[in-house]
Amino acid sequence: MNTLYARSTDGTRIAYDRCGRGPPIVLVHGGGVNRHDWHRVGYVERLQASYTAIALDLRGHGDSDKPTDPAAYTTEKMGEDILAVADACEAERFVMWAMSFGGKISRYLAARSEKVIKYVLIGTPLGPGVVGERRQMALDFLAHWTPIMQAQYEGTLDPKTLSPQDQNLTQRLDVPSMLGWVRAMLDWPSVEPRDFRCPTLWLIGSEDQHAVDSLRTYEQSIEGSLVQVRVVKGLDHDTAFDEIDRVYPLMLSFTQQI
Repeated sequence: MNTLYARSTDGTRIAYDRCGRGPPIVLVHGGGVNRHDWHRVGYVERLQASYTAIALDLRGHGDSDKPTDPAAYTTEKMGEDILAVADACEAERFVMWAMSFGGKISRYLAARSEKVIKYVLIGTPLGPGVVGERRQMALDFLAHWTPIMQAQYEGTLDPKTLSPQDQNLTQRLDVPSMLGWVRAMLDWPSVEPRDFRCPTLWLIGSEDQHAVDSLRTYEQSIEGSLVQVRVVKGLDHDTAFDEIDRVYPLMLSFTQQI
């Protein structure tokens, strides 16, 4: 897998790779991971026989630049990142598949740009950037990690004082940039079914309570919109992505619909 780079409108470098030949499908990963998830589970391998699979790293993730300022993580700037990758691949119009946090950001592009011709949203609630229990979790994350990162910046942090869980998290994630995008997410505006400008498949696991609650909230407004809903029995937030044999046929069938 060759790592390529596109330059977004604000100068941020966005890493991506592309495999296969055919109509382009842009793949947007979840929060705290990277584009390799699409390879690990097998989506790229299946797509590349008939499509150009374009997997990118969102800013703050993977091999892309990792700004720490929350102002770098507006929905407009992150949407421009996706468009920059599409432009680098000469994809004037494209299908987009997105998981979890990747869905949170890419849904704004699907609601704003005619370049997205079809959209698959996996396990992502509609509405504001983050609400309810998840909003409180974000606030708790910021309250816990902001002073730790400040101490690290000032050179006063003793890593041995961190809990084993915190030490593990610092090894897996880029916490300074995560503080930036988590804080920014608190102010992201609402996206509702009527906002989508292209046919959209909202794929939800029946055990993904956060997404199921969002579906109940917006169920009536889905009628008359471009949104189709598929609830997959027995899957939770993670397995709605990982159980590829169950969800990939649904995603592909929707993508191939005329």
